[in-house]
Amino acid sequence: MKNNLQKKLGGSERKLGLKKLHFWVAVNLGLVFFVLLLGFLAFRVFHGQNIAPDIPNLTKDKSIDDGLVERLIDGVRVEPDKKNNYPVAIMIDNSPDARPQAGLSRANYVIEAEVEGGITRYLAIFANNKMPDKIGPVRSARPYFIDWAQEFSAVYTHCGGSPEALVKITREGVIDLNQFYRADIFWRDNNGVAPHNVYTSGELLNKFLTTKDLSEGKFFPFSFKKDLDFTARSEQHEININYRVRGFHVNWVYNKDANDYVRFVSGQEYQDASGESIRAKNIIIQVVNANVLDEKLRLEMDIVGEGKAHVCLDGDCQAGTWKKKSATARTRFYDNSGQEFKFNPGTTWVEVVRPDIEFTLGSKEE
Repeated sequence: MKNNLQKKLGGSERKLGLKKLHFWVAVNLGLVFFVLLLGFLAFRVFHGQNIAPDIPNLTKDKSIDDGLVERLIDGVRVEPDKKNNYPVAIMIDNSPDARPQAGLSRANYVIEAEVEGGITRYLAIFANNKMPDKIGPVRSARPYFIDWAQEFSAVYTHCGGSPEALVKITREGVIDLNQFYRADIFWRDNNGVAPHNVYTSGELLNKFLTTKDLSEGKFFPFSFKKDLDFTARSEQHEININYRVRGFHVNWVYNKDANDYVRFVSGQEYQDASGESIRAKNIIIQVVNANVLDEKLRLEMDIVGEGKAHVCLDGDCQAGTWKKKSATARTRFYDNSGQEFKFNPGTTWVEVVRPDIEFTLGSKEE
């Protein structure tokens, strides 16, 4: 009986020992897993990566590896064969008789500056595979617009020009598309009043590029970044530019949801002929000295050198400087610490103002 009891006790001890063994094996495995997890977390933190944002970042990483690349003109991700389309820079009329303009909402880069009499004109630069079916009205050349077009080695597209501009085009060998000599690339719209009724199209411009064997651009691009996260963007931001003539006063109102700016002229939301609102991801205010050239009030603008600038994106404006080393060099924009600005992918508008033109940058409540 004693032996039976010992056997039972021995069996119970063995069972208890096995349970303890299983328990400690489980504990040790748990400790090993915990240590490995801590090591993994420490590695990610050491390399500056938070675990929480990892899931959305996986989607972004996939988009980076999807074969798309940044388009040079505006940083938008496109297929590789569309990365560097040859730019076309078009002089577009902004007189009241020219409004609403055709194709303006589809431009990749736009410069607005004064011409004679305090009115403004646009240089709209297109470097994409979807140029509009109608662009214009196309107007005449001015020397400083030619220099801006040369920054992109673009085809400078216009309808005549000032004497100084036409001489400059010939003297400097600008790639030129003048309606006076290439009427096959333009037409006059009978619904408009001359000289505000000359138009061209993406199809005709692409035809010209093909005949000239112009396929890839030759210019230095800006640096681009990702849009700020929604919570980091500013609220109710507005840019007001009071060009000399009241009918040319410009407002850009920030849209936080889309992280872009909507254009208003004389208090009205501005749309092109297609009914699309004019919007931009980046707004640049470039302050430039200018002098009146002649009795017709034509201007000479000092756009080579450097001066003050304000760069607005993500609902915020920063003061800085612009620099342009030569007539054909790209205008670059720097913050007050000397670092070149990085822009959001998408359309950029440059508003060129003389020092005495008033502009304000702030919230709508101010």
